[in-house]
Amino acid sequence: MRRTLALIFLAGSCALAQDTTVPAAYQTTYTDLQTHLNAFASTIPSQGSGQNSNVLWSGELLAANANGGLSLLKDPAGASLELKLLHDLGQRSVVVNIAFPILDQDFYAFNGNPGDYQRILGFYTDLANQIHKLGLKMVVESAVMFTGTFSASSGFDVKGYYDSLSDSQFIAGRVKNILTVAQQIQPDFINLNSEPDTDAKLTKKTSLYGSASACGNLVQQLVTQLHNAGVTIPLGAGVPTWLNDGGASDYVSAVLNAGVDYLDVHVYPVNSNCLPALTTYTDMAAQAGKQTAISEAWLLKESDAEFQNPPGGSNAGGVIQYSRDAFSFWAPLDQSFLGDLKNFGSWKKLIYISPFWTRYFWAYLDYDKVSGLQPQQILDMATQTSNAAITAGQMTSTAMNYKTDTGGLLQVPVVSAADYLTKPQAPDSMVTIFGSNLASGTAVANSLPLPTTLGTTTATIQDNSGKQEPVPFFFVSPTQINAAIPPGLSKGVAIITISNQGAVVGEANVIVNSVGPSLFTANQNGQGAPIGVVVTVHPDGSRSSENTYQGNSLGSYTPAPISVGGSGNQSVLVLYGTGIRGVASLANVTATIGDVNLSVLYAGPCDPTHFVAFDQVNLSLPNSLAGAGQVTLTLKVNGVAAEPVTLDFQ
Repeated sequence: MRRTLALIFLAGSCALAQDTTVPAAYQTTYTDLQTHLNAFASTIPSQGSGQNSNVLWSGELLAANANGGLSLLKDPAGASLELKLLHDLGQRSVVVNIAFPILDQDFYAFNGNPGDYQRILGFYTDLANQIHKLGLKMVVESAVMFTGTFSASSGFDVKGYYDSLSDSQFIAGRVKNILTVAQQIQPDFINLNSEPDTDAKLTKKTSLYGSASACGNLVQQLVTQLHNAGVTIPLGAGVPTWLNDGGASDYVSAVLNAGVDYLDVHVYPVNSNCLPALTTYTDMAAQAGKQTAISEAWLLKESDAEFQNPPGGSNAGGVIQYSRDAFSFWAPLDQSFLGDLKNFGSWKKLIYISPFWTRYFWAYLDYDKVSGLQPQQILDMATQTSNAAITAGQMTSTAMNYKTDTGGLLQVPVVSAADYLTKPQAPDSMVTIFGSNLASGTAVANSLPLPTTLGTTTATIQDNSGKQEPVPFFFVSPTQINAAIPPGLSKGVAIITISNQGAVVGEANVIVNSVGPSLFTANQNGQGAPIGVVVTVHPDGSRSSENTYQGNSLGSYTPAPISVGGSGNQSVLVLYGTGIRGVASLANVTATIGDVNLSVLYAGPCDPTHFVAFDQVNLSLPNSLAGAGQVTLTLKVNGVAAEPVTLDFQ
């Protein structure tokens, strides 16, 4: 048991308390906030507020926040419990803070505990696997860890590390941290930073964050180095909406011109021009041909007067302001705020929206019973009560309202049918969907064109532009569907809605890209020997062929010895996969074995008159590979790598 249920009663049975009586001390604040929310809501067209959108409704996985540092290792099950509740809410993604320097190996040597690096890395890689197995997308925030109160239990000397680094060392460390995230954690989106003002205060690196040009230059350096290292995961960066004075638009322009894939914005205060700024920045991104996302959002409990002179000296929030969030009388405003963002996101086609203080999805505190405590004591109690509610599987009305608002459906995982990995998929490619009650029985398509109703199962896919298409099936069963992504879909997030006997039974979200290369392997796990053939043309014009794999049962297949070489022989390797045909030209396809570049002869559909969404690649094998033994082949299409496969040259 993660937390004793007795903690629920620390604040007087307040885990699900929903007292909405506003204390006199906060009536002005409540009225100010309500006024700003109503004004913002009035700017959103009613036709833009429907649930039929592809926004990746999300939530912050607080139990995995990097500011916890080494304390994350004390209770890894806590993150799994919170993840399950977010999944049960029907959300489509989760946001995880994996900020610098928590995955910078050099930091652990500085901190005096080098052995803990692998333990922290293992925590996050295991968590990423759990997220994707539940069918959720993973968004990583990779900016910088907090110093002071919010990382007090981390066991890290974060401030000392920042102080020890020159600007160039700091940038190199951030690149290393993000590369580890990209290569080892493999999330679906990475946000580089969205609060340059906060990051400047934390790191004292004003030369990197203190002006629009400096911030844009930093982001450009990060993007360039990550792309040079082969990172193809969408990268975002941006600003907070409280940065809305005369120079804020310069920051937005600088970030949008720094090579990012999308704008990422943080939303906390709603006073003054903060919410109109969200519209302004989103429109600026759209004009630059980019979408917007919100990786952090929660209603900051400040009156208009406090926004001008905030308690604690920062309108970005602090212990004093954040302790107020715990009180249950704010629940109607929290729900109104999230509802407005939901409508805004549907209207402006945001990529994802993630409430930050998800602890109030699980429990609030009764103001009358804790108002005499100090702010930090209130925050500590809120955390304890939330943890107990997570253990008990309890949710507040704010969570249930968010689920209803976003049309929350149970997410099921969708993977490539070739390598069973969660990755961007291409139009006209093969995918596999896992779940339960997906069909009433087992059925197999036995003719072309593929059916869009198989047994009692149907599905539709809606792409990023709103276009809807029926999904054609190869196979359906109660726990698995093999299907084809229809051709002609636009890039971005697409939502697959699955129905059995006319009732919706699940939803799968997938990122559509022009290509999503995957190779079929003999053991059907995306690893080891590929399914393929080597065709050799001999000097006399005769041909011989040999398979790339050998064995007699699933799980036992190994690479078969391949013969190349001999005077006048020409050998061609034919591999089969999916997600390849969208490549514009052969110049964008590469295949390497070690430092040997293979000539690509063909990359595209495999006999479309007999196969659907099935691709092949033909590669010329040089005679120099003779005797190379077991080697690894890596195929890249538009810079996107398929999982490597193993060949054996005798």
